[in-house]
Amino acid sequence: MNNISSSRQKVELGEKGEKIAEEYLKDCGYQILKRNYMVGHSDIDILAKNNDFLVFIEVRTKSNSDRGMPEDTLTKKKLWRMKKTAELYITFNHYQGLARLDAVCIVLDNLDKVRHIEHYEGVG
Repeated sequence: MNNISSSRQKVELGEKGEKIAEEYLKDCGYQILKRNYMVGHSDIDILAKNNDFLVFIEVRTKSNSDRGMPEDTLTKKKLWRMKKTAELYITFNHYQGLARLDAVCIVLDNLDKVRHIEHYEGVG
């Protein structure tokens, strides 16, 4: 597999994961405000409201054939980047309420069915 098709597959997998996470969060009572919101050079996968919180959500998706779990990709560097992106959003939009960072981790099987989904609140 060449790098272009590999990159395209990763983008497609990420988009599938974000759609699944959005529906999952809606079912859990979250109000989805935006998806793929760009802040500087970074993006927020899902921006949502949950009760009094503005929630910045990172979606991590892996296919059945990938090694490890999506949770394993939430490194200190990634969490730091998420926090900085959220801080930029808060500053640019003059937001003064409660906020938190969450992650939704998904594993899809070979037929793109959800094999594993986990929502972690307050990851950062």
